[in-house]
Amino acid sequence: MNQTFDIHRFALMLRLEIAERGRNYLLMALLMAFAMVVMMTPVTLSHEFSGFREVLHYFALFLIVLFGGSLFTSGALAQYSTSATGISALMVPASTMEKFLTSLLFNLIFLVPLITFYWWLHYYTLGFANGNLTNQASKYHPMPADIVIYTTFGYFGIHACVFLGSIFFKKSAYIKTAVAAVSIAFIVSVLNTMIAIKFTDNPTKVTAMPLTGWKLWYYNEDGSTKWRFASTHYYLPLSDNLLLTAQLVTGAFIILLWMCAFYQLKEREI
Repeated sequence: MNQTFDIHRFALMLRLEIAERGRNYLLMALLMAFAMVVMMTPVTLSHEFSGFREVLHYFALFLIVLFGGSLFTSGALAQYSTSATGISALMVPASTMEKFLTSLLFNLIFLVPLITFYWWLHYYTLGFANGNLTNQASKYHPMPADIVIYTTFGYFGIHACVFLGSIFFKKSAYIKTAVAAVSIAFIVSVLNTMIAIKFTDNPTKVTAMPLTGWKLWYYNEDGSTKWRFASTHYYLPLSDNLLLTAQLVTGAFIILLWMCAFYQLKEREI
């Protein structure tokens, strides 16, 4: 098979993907959008603040956007690695680049609107709910911009890992990818926390997520029964240059995972 990229063959691959899986993509997108609406709009149905409804609202990010979206991504390249469909999928007369770009393009077409719709619904529903609250002293709290940016980068990083896992593992790809990703994230988080503790004179409490600033608490243990309420809190954010560097590193890491997936697909064809 000619391995040079051809735009005509690429267009045919897109049409083949739509014909074979387009209906499933559409149904899954509608299902996830409906589930987000169901979980995120209850905050607008009452004039009183509800902690349960706020938790339900935020839980949609993890249950639907991250977990549900990653289940979708786990099938992006699975047809080239499973024994049932691997041979027939690899024998399709198209280059490796055309097959890879087809899967990546449809994956992004699904993921980008998904996270965009979540953020829009998040701010719209919480803003509407806060405007209707009787007691304005208790309000819902939309995510600040820095958390939105961090979560969005993490979102695409997680899905890039799952995208690679869909071709790297032949069996139980989603479970194996999840175990590997969680293990690496745990190790990096522990190392980052240890560094924060080492360089900040052993704070009583520390929150240090990877590629973010450090939040530190120093409690005044003077023997009082209320010592925990007499504390000093510091937030050490990344400088603008370090923040930009962290975002560039994350973006490069995502591209690197996509490149690894491409070469894994190339090895499957060999």
